[in-house]
Amino acid sequence: MYSRTTSRKRSIIILFVVIIGLFATAYYRNQKESVVNQSQNLLLAVVTPIQKGVNAVISPFRRAGDYVVFQKELIADNRDLRAANGQLIHRVRELKKYENENKRLRVLADFRRKTPFKTTAARVVSQSPSSWQSLFTIDTGSKGGIKKGMAVISDKGLVGKVTKVTARASLVQLIDDRHSGVAVELGKTGATAVVEGSIDGLLKLRFLPDDEKIVVREKVLTSGKGGIFPRGLLVGRVAKISKSVYSIEKLITIKSPVNFKRVSEVLIITTTPVGKDLQ
Repeated sequence: MYSRTTSRKRSIIILFVVIIGLFATAYYRNQKESVVNQSQNLLLAVVTPIQKGVNAVISPFRRAGDYVVFQKELIADNRDLRAANGQLIHRVRELKKYENENKRLRVLADFRRKTPFKTTAARVVSQSPSSWQSLFTIDTGSKGGIKKGMAVISDKGLVGKVTKVTARASLVQLIDDRHSGVAVELGKTGATAVVEGSIDGLLKLRFLPDDEKIVVREKVLTSGKGGIFPRGLLVGRVAKISKSVYSIEKLITIKSPVNFKRVSEVLIITTTPVGKDLQ
């Protein structure tokens, strides 16, 4: 029984091969192309439908794999772009800082050329952290010709005076310090008074006669009295005038054009020409 079944299967297989051979022979006889080209065409005719089916099955998986790879590349590119953008922003900020510094230095240099005083330029290296004092340190000292008591100015106006000197640094007391006092005169009338600092950082005009006429926005200049500040330096302008029932004098606030918290570069007046001032 087993032998007959096996023999029958072999006969069927042989018959199937013969039939395929006959079809192939008939196909090739009817074609003008070479046997190689005809074989390729037959192979394509048989394989193409199978390949299409396989592609239809694996295509979603291939697209998913491509998407994962693309997403990883996109994340990496985005990370690199963020890092590069951060570096560019930092560079732009640095360039802007240098540009602003150059502008300040050009303005200060131009002011230095116009002033009749001999001056030495210096940079502010630190500010006093205490609200009880208004001081800063500059990077020039006795080796640069700086002495205690010299006036310190900027292109905006009066800044303060040198109170302590070392070889390579000096301490400057600003005019808004509560222990500071500057002899001044009014720009219109020439009336003399004193501008004092205060613990709240305001400049106050003191010892002006009660009957003296004064108006808001009037200039207040150094009078040259006292031997520290030369005459004609701008201290500020009158910002507010009032009178308290508890005081016999007017309460006058002065607004300085100098932003004492943001001063970066200053000039120290080292010599004053005889008979010269800023007026």
